Amino acid sequence: MTFPTASPTPSRPEDPQPLGGRPVKETARPHPLTPLIRGWIVLLVIIFGVGRQLVPDGSGESPVKNLLRLGIAWLLLIIFGIVVLAAGAGFMSWYFTRFVIDDEELRIETGWLAKRSRRIAFERIQSVDIVQPLAARIFGLVELRIEAGAGDSRTVLRYLSRREGTQIRDYLLARAHGDRVTRAASSTLPQASALTDLSESEHPLVKIGPGRLIGGFVLSTEFGWTLLVWIVLFAVGAVIGQPVVGLAALIPMIFAAFGLVSRRVASQFNYTLAESSRGLRITRGLTNLTSQSLPLDRIQGVRISQPILWRRFGWSRVDIDVLGYGTASNRNENRSDVSSILLPIADAAQVRTALSRVLPGLDLDRLELHPSPRRAQVIRWFDGWTLRWGWNDSVIASRHGWIDRTTDLVPHAKVQSVRITRGPLQRWLQLASVHVDTPRGPVTLVANHLDPAAARTLALSELDRARAARRRLPPGPGDIPVLERFGLVGVTPLGAGGESTVYPRGDDQVLRIYKGDHQGDHQGDHGGATDLVQQLRSAYDAFGQYDLGFRTPLIVESGELFGRTYTIDRRIPGTSLSAWLPTAARDQRRTALFRYLQVAGRIRLLPLPAQDFGRLFGTDPRRFPTLGSLLEDQLRTAVRQTQQWLQKDLPAAAVERVIEEVRQRRCRPAVVHGDYYPGNVFVDIAADGSAVITGVGDFSPHTLAADPLMDIAGAVSLMGLEDYPEVAEDQAFVHQQAIALYGNAEPDIDYWLDVYRRYYAIYYAADPAVYPHSVAALER
Repeated sequence: MTFPTASPTPSRPEDPQPLGGRPVKETARPHPLTPLIRGWIVLLVIIFGVGRQLVPDGSGESPVKNLLRLGIAWLLLIIFGIVVLAAGAGFMSWYFTRFVIDDEELRIETGWLAKRSRRIAFERIQSVDIVQPLAARIFGLVELRIEAGAGDSRTVLRYLSRREGTQIRDYLLARAHGDRVTRAASSTLPQASALTDLSESEHPLVKIGPGRLIGGFVLSTEFGWTLLVWIVLFAVGAVIGQPVVGLAALIPMIFAAFGLVSRRVASQFNYTLAESSRGLRITRGLTNLTSQSLPLDRIQGVRISQPILWRRFGWSRVDIDVLGYGTASNRNENRSDVSSILLPIADAAQVRTALSRVLPGLDLDRLELHPSPRRAQVIRWFDGWTLRWGWNDSVIASRHGWIDRTTDLVPHAKVQSVRITRGPLQRWLQLASVHVDTPRGPVTLVANHLDPAAARTLALSELDRARAARRRLPPGPGDIPVLERFGLVGVTPLGAGGESTVYPRGDDQVLRIYKGDHQGDHQGDHGGATDLVQQLRSAYDAFGQYDLGFRTPLIVESGELFGRTYTIDRRIPGTSLSAWLPTAARDQRRTALFRYLQVAGRIRLLPLPAQDFGRLFGTDPRRFPTLGSLLEDQLRTAVRQTQQWLQKDLPAAAVERVIEEVRQRRCRPAVVHGDYYPGNVFVDIAADGSAVITGVGDFSPHTLAADPLMDIAGAVSLMGLEDYPEVAEDQAFVHQQAIALYGNAEPDIDYWLDVYRRYYAIYYAADPAVYPHSVAALER
């Protein structure tokens, strides 16, 4: 799409690229033995079936004679036919599976009847793990598992040679880390051992032997409860004169315990936590070898568990919240799949070593924890005396339990939101609980049953600590060379979003460094960050000719350095409304929020390239015949990443209901910012002391030609993401003012504000920081 006053039209994908040409793609297939490895089960079934026929069945007639009656030739022909069909299907799957790695993306293409192409931008990669099932390990092959986001995010590449698989893993992790390396350079790295998948450059931190794994299981709470049940059964049997009841229960219990121990030892055998240049690496497994990469910046929280019998030996289990992994249950401990277990069992020194990497500078022994009031034992009579909470400069913590003592730790910078809850019994006892929200995983940090005043103080102070900690976060590794070029190393970012990170460059300019391509899983041509910058530059030049009472961005310079696209933008005066609101008095806030709502209604006056509905920026700036078809496509694309979560947390009809509602909306297309909330709006104080809105920033791939009421709804609903104490009251004020300002033109405005509130809840649910708010919005 071309804006009316645009300077150069954004280049077509086939045109020469001004910020770097299209790289030559490398294509490859998985290892030729892949069909054999994937089809080995079919061969085993045939062998098992034929083998059963060779065993006498007691009928007096030999099964061999029955087989010979068919004719050995026919029997062999049937077996041969099945093998050929299985091999043919496996060959077709292998032949039509290709993967492409170039300078901008990883792409995996599969299917021979129905083609499917999955594209993954490097900056979206969270982890790359290697799994070697026994059959693949025999032939020196590996399975590559790539995690690239929330929900249905895993991409699996089966099977590659061990050397190629480890090279690709190292290359992808380097690119995800921001390093501009080549495949050729990654092939020169030290090769990993076939037994442990660790190279000479990786330093083992903790090793756990099978003896401790067995001892940990025998002394675990789960085994203790099982043993207690058997003792009760035996005692009951003895009392009624039938001790055989207890003995009968003992036999299956022994078999179950043996099976559980053997699986646990096999899956956790030679468990090694090692330190690599990209974070941590876990390798484990006797028959199936699993090598799991853990980028440190993806770790959101830590849980330390100590069963009652383990505490005598100083043993603990350490679990972690890893962005995109979800919950690891005890079942994960017995399987070769990747999980969120950091250490299955470890002594105090090993726990300290692991924590020093995951939470640097934390001394757990010096972390002061405060008890809950004694009246909390009315509710938690079984462990009320164990409830503890506290914080220091780096983490917030809670502890509970005496049979299984559990300590949860969350770094302040990883806190997503803080909630205070009070049930009926808590209100009667004058108690309240503080919940610290993190991405879904084993860590559940709750400061249970505090005095209401202490709960409020803790919640508000934690929000302040979280905000301050996020400001101190270091820049991404890929940004550093660009910052060095502009002399901005050590400068605190002004902000960061899904597309870019922004750094101040004097009083009048900012440096914006793009994280990489903005690509999804759809097919088509891709221009990535380079094309996005050209699209935005064209639009900003057009926007700049309209005086609507607020500024829009203006790109002064753009280019590419060290593999990163950057722009120098004119700096919009003032500060972000999001940062200003917690510091302002009530009357000042209300004035600013009223004007914030007015500006939301003026964005529709910016020029459109054509009078059609569609996406304006990004990799897929196409047009749609109706508003409903555009918004349906937006939602279905977003739901691909969050479907697994939403299906668990919401009724199945929640998404379809919104799609059906937006199909009924009738309006003319106008510019819709698509991400209009206080973080993208700038405010300053005028000479008379009043707050004025100075500009709107961050037009992005979320920007549409759509219903202008969407920005009004965004101004209201997205305010719920702010975390200052009066936000609920201010959000209600903005909602009331929206109806007063725009209700005459839109008689059903309240209904459509609610529809678009749910639309945004679904659309932005893939962001882990937004997901809890999305679920809450959709449950209303």
